[in-house]
Amino acid sequence: MMRPLHLNFIRLDDRVIISLVLLVTTIIILGPSKIYASPSSSVGFYSPSSPPPGVKSLEPLIATWWNWWNAIPAATATNWPECIKGDGGKIGNSNQPIVFVGNPAFATDQNANSRNQKCEISSNQLLYLTVYPGACSTGSKPHEGEFPDTKSPADLLSCAQDSSKVMKLMQVKVDGNDVSSNIVRQITSQPFNYIVPQDNSFQYPAPIAGGNNTSMAEDYYLFFKPLPVGDHRIDVEVIRQPLQSNQPVEHDVAKWDLKVVP
Repeated sequence: MMRPLHLNFIRLDDRVIISLVLLVTTIIILGPSKIYASPSSSVGFYSPSSPPPGVKSLEPLIATWWNWWNAIPAATATNWPECIKGDGGKIGNSNQPIVFVGNPAFATDQNANSRNQKCEISSNQLLYLTVYPGACSTGSKPHEGEFPDTKSPADLLSCAQDSSKVMKLMQVKVDGNDVSSNIVRQITSQPFNYIVPQDNSFQYPAPIAGGNNTSMAEDYYLFFKPLPVGDHRIDVEVIRQPLQSNQPVEHDVAKWDLKVVP
C-alpha cells in the first residue's frame, strides 16, 4: 500500500508559510532601517594641501565660519532647532556652495537637539564641519590675567590655542566609520575681522558686541568633498580638560542625520 507522502510535504509547506508570515510581520512592525554608505570609498575630504580646484587657501573659511556662528542668536545657539545650518559662500573654479552646521562646542546635555540633528543638503554643496573651534579677539579676555593687556597677533593666537587644550578625545564617525584622521588642525596666519552683532551666540555684551574686533584662531574641522546622494550619519565627540583647574571637563556630543538630495 502506498503511503500518502504528499501529506508530509503539505505539512512542511504549512510550517514554511507560517514562518514566512511571522518574518514579514516582524519586518513590518520594526519598520525599515536606514542603510548608510561606507565612507571608505564614497566620502572624501579636502585639506590645506589638497583644496578644491582653484582654491589657494582654506584659511579664509575659518573667519567666515566664526562670523557666521557669532551671528547666531543666543537663544538659538543654546537650543538648536531640528537643523541648524548656514551659508558659507562659494568656493573654487566651480563656485560650489559651502554649508556650515552647528558648533559642537555648544552640543551639551542641556541642548538636546544638538544630539539629534536632521538636516538636508544637496549633492553639490560642500559640508564644512567645525569639530572644535578656538579664537581670541581684541574685544575679549577669556584668559584675563594671562594676557590682560597685550593685543598682538602672537598673543591672541596663543590665547586661542590655550582654549583647545588639553584634548582627551576628538572623534568623528561618518556612517559608523572613524574618519578622525582627516580632521584638519589649522591656525590663522594673520588677524581677521571678528564681527559680533548685538544678539550673538556667545552672549557677548558691548563693547565686544558691535565693536571693532580683530581675532586669531586655531580650529579643528572637516571639509567634505561632495557627499553621495542618500542618507548619512555623522557623530562628533570631544572631551577636553581645560587648563584652568576650576573649570569642569568639557564633553561635547553632536549627531547629524544627513539627507543628501540630487
